[in-house]
This record gives sequence, C-alpha cells and structure tokens, in this order.
Amino acid sequence: MKSPFISRVKIKNFRNFLDIDVKLNHKQVLVGENGIGKTNFLRAIQIILDQSFSDFDRELSSSDFNDSIETPIENGEEIKITIEIQNYEHNRQLVAQFEDAVISTNPPTLQINYKYYPIKDEVEKIIRYQYIIYKGINEEKIFRREDRDLLNIKVIGALRDVERELNANKRSPLYKLVKQYNIEQDELKKIAESMKDAAEEILNLDEIRDVKNVIEKKFTTLAGLQQDNTVNLRPYDIDIERLLYTIQVYMGIKERPVAELSLGLANILYVSMMMLLLKDKTVPRILKVEDYKNLLDKEGVEIVTNNYKISVTENNYILKDEINADTNKSLYSFFDRYNYQPHTATILALEEPEAHLHPVLQRLIYREVLHKSESSVIFTTHSPYITSVAPLETIVHGRYEVNQTKMFSTASLKIDEKDKEDIERYLDAKRGEIYFGKGVLLVEGITEEYIIPKVAQLMGTPLEDLGIVVCNIHSTNFKPYVQLLESLGIPWSLITDGDYYELEIKKDKEGKEKSVKHYHRDWLEGTQQNFRGIELMNKMLIDLKICEDKDIPKASFPDQLELLRNNNCHVGFYTFEVDSMANSNEEGLLTFKKVYSEVRSGGEKQQENFDNEIDDRNFWNALKKIDNNISKGRFAQRLSSQLTLEMVPIYIKNGVNGIINKVRANHE
Repeated sequence: MKSPFISRVKIKNFRNFLDIDVKLNHKQVLVGENGIGKTNFLRAIQIILDQSFSDFDRELSSSDFNDSIETPIENGEEIKITIEIQNYEHNRQLVAQFEDAVISTNPPTLQINYKYYPIKDEVEKIIRYQYIIYKGINEEKIFRREDRDLLNIKVIGALRDVERELNANKRSPLYKLVKQYNIEQDELKKIAESMKDAAEEILNLDEIRDVKNVIEKKFTTLAGLQQDNTVNLRPYDIDIERLLYTIQVYMGIKERPVAELSLGLANILYVSMMMLLLKDKTVPRILKVEDYKNLLDKEGVEIVTNNYKISVTENNYILKDEINADTNKSLYSFFDRYNYQPHTATILALEEPEAHLHPVLQRLIYREVLHKSESSVIFTTHSPYITSVAPLETIVHGRYEVNQTKMFSTASLKIDEKDKEDIERYLDAKRGEIYFGKGVLLVEGITEEYIIPKVAQLMGTPLEDLGIVVCNIHSTNFKPYVQLLESLGIPWSLITDGDYYELEIKKDKEGKEKSVKHYHRDWLEGTQQNFRGIELMNKMLIDLKICEDKDIPKASFPDQLELLRNNNCHVGFYTFEVDSMANSNEEGLLTFKKVYSEVRSGGEKQQENFDNEIDDRNFWNALKKIDNNISKGRFAQRLSSQLTLEMVPIYIKNGVNGIINKVRANHE
C-alpha cells in the first residue's frame, strides 16, 4: 500500500516564493538552476512537518520575506504556507488524528497551514510577530507535536555525512530499523549478561592487572593528600539498548566498515536503510509464534498460513520472499483488521541524491525508488540520469522570474498513454535533457539537430550560452512535448519541414473519388498549395487550445505561416536540404557539392551525377542521392562545419531567433 504524500503546496511571501500553488505526486523530482529555491521549498514543508525543528526554527524574521516586499514587518505582511496530504485514508490512526484537517472527501484530503503574522494592539499598531500552525480551515485546531509524531518529513541534506549518520548510535537508521522488530526483552537480557560475563574475563589478564596498578600509583602521586586513591577497571556496561545500537554494518567479503566504503556505496547503503525504515509495517516480516497462533482462528487466515514459514530457530514465523502485489494487498487487509500496529507516516526528502554515485548506479537505484517504492519521496537534483528515469508525472520545474521563483508541475499533465510512453523512452535515451534547458528548441530530425546549433553560432548567439537545448524528437508528433514544456513553464519553439505536396483527386473502379498526396514535387504557379507541416501544426495548436479553428486563415498560406510563427511554430516549404539548396547562391551550391564529395561512398561518376542534379536545380533528386548514398544525418554533420548564413532558410533563422528572444526576455 502506497504511503501518504504531499499532494499540494501553496507558499506566499516566503523567501524565493512570492505566491506559488503547485500540485505534487507520490514521487516528486524537483529540478531547476542553482539558487532557484529547491532547498527553500523543502524548508517551507519542514517548518510544518519536521520533528527536528525547534520553536526557534519555526519562528521567522524579516529576512524570510520575499525580496520584492519592501519593509514587510512595518507593513504587516504575512507569510503563509499550506500543504495538502492525500492517500492517508487506509491509515486508521491518521484518519482519527486528523479529523479536523479534512477539507475534502473526494479525494480524501488533509490540509495543514502555517502563518507568520503580526499581533496588533487596539489601535492597529504592530506589537510583535508570531506564528501559528493549524489543521484544516479553523485556526483554533492547532497542529501539535503529537500530530507531527504521526505525520512528518525527514530531509537528508545535500551535504550529508553518511558515515556519521550510520554510526550515530540511536540516530542510526540501522538502530531504528532493528527496533521496529520488537525483539523480546528477555532474549536481549540473556545475551547482554553473557557478553558482560565474557568481557569480565579480560580483567584477569596480567597486562590488565598491571595497567590498573600503574594508573593507581600515578594517580596517588598526582593527587597528593587525596584519601581515596583506589582505581578499578571494569568492562563497558552492556545494557539492552546499547546492545542494539552498537550493531554496525560491514560490507563485502572482507567485511569493511562504513568508514572504509566509497562515498557512493555508503550513500547507496544509507538510502537503502532509509527506504526500509519508512516502509509501511502493517504487514510484519516476522511474527512471533504466540502472535501467529492467535491469528489462526481469524477469518481469512489462509493468507497468513500460505505466506509465512517457521524460522530456523522455531521461535518466529517469517514472511516468504517474492510476495506479489495482489497477495500483499490481501495481507495488508488481514493484518490491518486483526493485528493493527500504529506507525508513523514519514515523507522522505533527499537533496541531490546523486552525490558520489556513478551515473549507472544513479539510474539503477532511482529507477527502483521512483517506480517501485511504496514510500513517498521528494528529490531535488541536477542529475539528468535521475530525471531520465523519473516518471513523467513526477517533475516539478523551478524557474526564476522577476524577484520570485515560479514552480511548475506535471502532476496534472494529461497525455495519451502511448505518447507518455514515447516521451519517457525519449527522456531515458536523451538523459532527461529537456528538463534542464532555459529554453527548448524542438526539431523533427537528425539534420536539424546538427545544423541548428551551427546556425545560432553563425547568427552570433551560441545556444549553449543561453542554456537553450535542441531536442530532436525523431518525428512530427510535437504535441506531447509541447504539452510537457507548457506544463513546466519552459519556453519553447519548434522547427519542422513544410513537406509541400500536390493533391490529386482520382476515382476508383466504382467511381468514388479519393485523394492522393504527391510529395517531393516542385510547386508550380497556379496549383493548390498544400503543406503537411502547416496542417499538422495548425491541428496541434487547435488540440492544445492555443488557437481556435476559426483563427486559422485557411485561404492564405502566408497568413497561416505568420500565425504559426507567432505561436512558436516555424515551418519550412519542402525539407531543410531542398529549402537550403533553393536558398543558396552559386557559392552555397558549390558547398553542397564539396560536402558530397567528402562523404560519398562511390566514385567520380557518383559525384558527377550529384553535381548535374544540383546544376539542373533538380534538388529533390539531389536529396535522394544524399539519402541513398550517404544518409541525411551524416551529410548534415559534415555540412554544419561548412555552412554559411546565406545558405540557411528563413524559417530556420526565425526559429532560432524566436527561442533566443524568449529566453532573453525571461532572464534579462
């Protein structure tokens, strides 16, 4: 059963955030540039939910107000933080404890609020500021420590000391994990006494006796007239609690301690323990024999007898491995009814979990955490290896705009399942690069992927200087990618071929008319203009409700192109290669011939045939020879090194200028 999670966060006037309202999911990956406020976003949640925060930590000051607010304390401004919690309804303890926090039953939703506000006297003069944390919409329903004991957040900072955390005695996740098993106290007492008896044998060693004597003599010398100079040695006192928290982890065949592990392996170990620690414990991994017997007369006990086996010591029953989801759900229902164990719902937040991890390990570990873990986890990351395996609906993107950070989420993104799978495969292959651009230029093929960065360089503004990413989606299905970028507030433009075609109406044997599209033909004056690229982009804008059908100037091809340009869609006439050839002067056409000669596989005759097609301006035939004898991608790769601005079609220049202007407008 998946754990409760934060489904919505609203922040007003706190640090980076002037006014945000962002929806979240069970797993959440926060991305954005340094200084965008990812840590402050987590801190806003911590102010409400973190058990380790003191009253002092929750008491804010004037420096915590957004920088755009002048003299906030003098003007009586307030800081407000609201979080909503969903997926809690299967936890009966939370249902009972947070009855006053319920704001919706469909879906069941809890709300908890923080407010930092002024206290005024009878003449409205501000005396001081104070904070309040309350449940639901009633400020009298205070959110207290006992509430936080049941629902909280654990934040693991980016500069974490894993070795210290794992060796921190009672703070260690290993100790907390062991404690959850409720080991019999009598058994622990016997072991502790045995260890103490064995340890006392060390006092009989001659070396230890001599150590006692020399210490006692030296003490007597230094203590002077001190009356009681007796020194006694005894082994370390081994009580039950100390017995548990002195258990340490050792790794590998040589049993290396944590201190000797690489930072990466220590991180993996730490994250593994934290995930186990936060896992719902309604279905116990170990049942004591007495508890097992007490369940045998319960209805549906077969689910227990079929999935637990007696331990080697015969003191306990142990849950079998490889329990499938349906079985686990049935076990959860049984134990929730007959053997309910109260447990804390803790949300885990990890800042930059990629620290010290090899990219392959990042992908393996966080694919498991993001896709399979039952615990709610929030990541902040700069790693494309983590975002590449993140489910599409888990991304929150932070972007800075005029003294404040805006947060954009994919939690409510509505994309067809097939398109969603396509995008996730694309993100996996491209390492999630689409999330890290200040702007994204979408293109349909490998040719544009090679050519466009060179075009921007020739125009005097290399795309990487502005953080603009070129994403080749290998198709003309731009719609889901535009939906994704729109949901995350990332500026975008797209460049696609016009794919001009002639429409021929034919009749079949029965006399019925049918249309046939003929691509790769030169447009002739007076013929009907048809462009597949324009048609696809018009449809996309209508489907996404960016434009309405009535807005499309159907009778005018130039007006349609202008409408598309105004909406970030830049469409060619034929394809890039043909449009570029048609746009080139004699020098440019010589460049095409030269590039062909450098990468062709055939002999001089092959070159001569290509040159003839160029000279006769049969550009479609020239393109076919490129495609058949070289490949468009290989040709574009070499062409990009010799390209001149005069060879570049106007729609390519417009597309590059469009995304550059949008990014500059957002960041200047």
